[in-house]
Amino acid sequence: MVADRLGIQPRSALRYIEPSAVADQIAKASAVDTDGAHTVYGVRPVRVDDRMVFMSRWVCSRPLMALAQAVKYASSNGDSRTVQHATDLIFEIVLAIGTDSASDSAGLPLGLLDEAAGIIEQVAGRIETEGWRVCPCGEEHGQTETGDMVPEVLRGDAELIRKIRAKGDA
Repeated sequence: MVADRLGIQPRSALRYIEPSAVADQIAKASAVDTDGAHTVYGVRPVRVDDRMVFMSRWVCSRPLMALAQAVKYASSNGDSRTVQHATDLIFEIVLAIGTDSASDSAGLPLGLLDEAAGIIEQVAGRIETEGWRVCPCGEEHGQTETGDMVPEVLRGDAELIRKIRAKGDA
């Protein structure tokens, strides 16, 4: 693709294009603090920790609800990257819950829990610092008071996820 765009031979493109430069550009584009990074949704963290933590299926409902709330806020505020990532995590959790219907527990990767807590914390922070709201109408009808309570609840959910995750370190 690079060779076609530059009008050169593919073999030459491999010589002229430094792989580490491409990796640096991907990392820069996907950094949360980079302008426009919220639109980069194809870049996901690499999970290097394949350990699992097992928990009761019903306990999985808290991370699911918190991630759903994060999706709602991110979607309402134009952050497609967070929407994509959180939606992927929701899918993974639901898949883990439904994998073995005979068991009362579900196994979740520790990395998934790390990502979920991170997204939930990020959304809580953006509600506080950027004034994220879920009602697009612009009129006040009680949503500000409710919205002001959301970051504390989300942080509580992130803390619960971290406690669950810590069981994997034990």
